[in-house]
Amino acid sequence: MTENEETTSRYNFWTYVSFGSYNILWTIPTATMSLFMFFFYHTVVGLNPILILVVVGINTVWAGLNDPLVGWLTDKNFKWTRKYGRRFPWIAIGFIPQSLSLIMIFSPPDIDATVNPLPIMLWLLLSLFVFDLFITTVEIHTSILRADKFRTETERRKGAGSWGVFDMIAQVLGMMLPPLFLFFGEKISSYVVMAAIMAIIMIIFGLLFVMKGAQEDKIIIDRYYSRDYERLHILKGVWITIKQRSFLVLFIHYVLWLAATASLMTGMVAYLVKFIFESNDPDAMIPFLALFLLGSLISIPVWLKILKKMNNNRKTYLIGSFILVAITFPMTFFVGDIDLMILMFLVGFANGCVWTIGMPVLYSNAQDDFVVRTGKNQKGILVGTWAVIGLVTAFIDEALIALVFTITGFKEGFETYILLEAEVGPSAMIPIQWGIRLLMGVIPALLILVGTLIFWKYYPLTQEKVLENKAKLRELGF
Repeated sequence: MTENEETTSRYNFWTYVSFGSYNILWTIPTATMSLFMFFFYHTVVGLNPILILVVVGINTVWAGLNDPLVGWLTDKNFKWTRKYGRRFPWIAIGFIPQSLSLIMIFSPPDIDATVNPLPIMLWLLLSLFVFDLFITTVEIHTSILRADKFRTETERRKGAGSWGVFDMIAQVLGMMLPPLFLFFGEKISSYVVMAAIMAIIMIIFGLLFVMKGAQEDKIIIDRYYSRDYERLHILKGVWITIKQRSFLVLFIHYVLWLAATASLMTGMVAYLVKFIFESNDPDAMIPFLALFLLGSLISIPVWLKILKKMNNNRKTYLIGSFILVAITFPMTFFVGDIDLMILMFLVGFANGCVWTIGMPVLYSNAQDDFVVRTGKNQKGILVGTWAVIGLVTAFIDEALIALVFTITGFKEGFETYILLEAEVGPSAMIPIQWGIRLLMGVIPALLILVGTLIFWKYYPLTQEKVLENKAKLRELGF
């Protein structure tokens, strides 16, 4: 593929906008759950952190088996493929159940989990099973469609801009709207209302996505029939995926980055407000989350400009990742709300690099690498394996929180600072507060650092290799 061909695009502005709107469908539930799922089941429902970890661990193991299988079963031509495409039908089928399952997660039975935790654990596990099934189905086919639809580097970088903007909007909705509908001290009902409102927003933007961005045209559909179809065996496909270094290294970095920022750092804000700043007003979370998201939003055009100037996806990604590590570490040692707000903004700005380049550009390039290596346009197994990323992230997140809270003596079922202090005593609050601080700064920084060093050492897709793969895709008719 020549450099001139790499600068072309056959899609108009509204196609990118519609495709970018998918981010709201995916990010709202993941952001809401990162902020509130552990907090809700720990402090409101009263489930022990270790028991929450057990549920999330079971769900992670299940998803590790189920998600690649879903990708493999659905990544083939059906009788409707010639008319509607291979991806669109599954997206259209899955996005409404995905939205409604968020309500299920925040609607556990009204049972005292400190006395009888098993029904609550089973409800949470069933809810996560249902949610994962539908979000995986939609995510698999959206991710494959992104790589199939936007083939050139220009298209992928342009898509990264739309992706980044909508992802920021989704993060705003997922992080800042829920506190407006919550009343600390109220029980489950306010969380149900919050989840229902989030589900309605997801359905609205899901409709915007399927109306245009998720559509497959004749050029894309013809590629599904361009070669004789020989099904890639699932076990062989999983083995090829695991052995593919471009995929595995990016997967490791993305899991650790996501666990650090989208789960730990932002997930601790609710604990920060209640148990360090001693506020019972959920709106007190908004300034910290708003500045984090503002920094990310402002950074999108900056990182895209740097990427365009450097014309090196790998190098730009590394620079942003190392800067993010350096700024995240001091988060543990904030003195007051003002310096913490400044740090949240700066972390958001550095975070925008990984946010903008990772999924739209590097992940699509890894999918191209898979097709070139196998000679088959069957990326469902790879994308199904990638879909486990959210569950692995959640498991790392919950494991670290459970470990730190257990060590520091943070007891479950206490919704305010005053109640917790009355139970454990003033001196016991000091290690509890330092545990929250470590989960906001030092621990996330170490996670990102490990992922970044692995990426720097082992990620194989240079810019030359990316262009070489695109040329081979054209030779294969894909």
